[in-house]
Amino acid sequence: MAFIGITEELSLYPLLIKMMVQETGTELALGTGFVYEYEDYYYLITNGHNITGVNPETNTRLSNHAAFPTVIRTQIRVQVSDNGDSKLSTEFRVPIYEDEDYAQPLWFVHPQHRYRVDVVAIPLCSKEAFPKDGSPLPINHYKEFTAEPQVADDVYILGYPFGITDPDKVPIWKRGSIASEPNIPYKNLPMMLVDTATRSGMSGSPVILMRSGVHNAKNGMVTTDTRFGTVLGFVGIYSGRIGAKEENEAQLGIVWRKEVIEQILSSRTLGTTDFQRV
Repeated sequence: MAFIGITEELSLYPLLIKMMVQETGTELALGTGFVYEYEDYYYLITNGHNITGVNPETNTRLSNHAAFPTVIRTQIRVQVSDNGDSKLSTEFRVPIYEDEDYAQPLWFVHPQHRYRVDVVAIPLCSKEAFPKDGSPLPINHYKEFTAEPQVADDVYILGYPFGITDPDKVPIWKRGSIASEPNIPYKNLPMMLVDTATRSGMSGSPVILMRSGVHNAKNGMVTTDTRFGTVLGFVGIYSGRIGAKEENEAQLGIVWRKEVIEQILSSRTLGTTDFQRV
């Protein structure tokens, strides 16, 4: 598959992920993730609740079953030529525990807030060890991201509501707008709110802003830095909704700022298994 436009190209980055029980092959949940490169290593970025099955705010289970995922399965899109051609890998098994007793997690959590920041980084492999038939598409390598989020910006959440996709695993783009000031931490955490109606399966989706018009004008005047048209920016990681159960409730989504990814990766703080006893 080859894409030409910058927005179409962004559809190559999200991954449909399946949270599985390895022994039985049971699929517990679907979600979204994406690849991030840090210090010559590839990581799968997604929500913590996708691998714990526990709501980090209420510390309650998200489903009626007591099982928790022991492996993630996905297909990673790889670039196979310089002109943008790409293909899906065969099913990629992502281990999330070091041991067979599932007592030693492999994923990293936020160094300060732990699971309260609902983002985890799961090691995939080094750049050197990745199969030689192509290279993955880390979202932090996308060169068209130049804009930083502002309140009321249009944003798009790229994921898989209810697992909806096509044979090429292209994501659904759900539209929203930034509803809280991005630089003011909501609930003293590195997150913001977006006004959107999202659905199950989008947890872990990358959130992209798209702003059209005249950019970087100074006092209303065009300068050498002024740009015209559409600019894009990587905002962060979507993790769930506030007030989506009742019709009269505000449908607001939680987005964790992109900065938490490198905070997690630089600290390499391993997750714990306390959630297994919830």
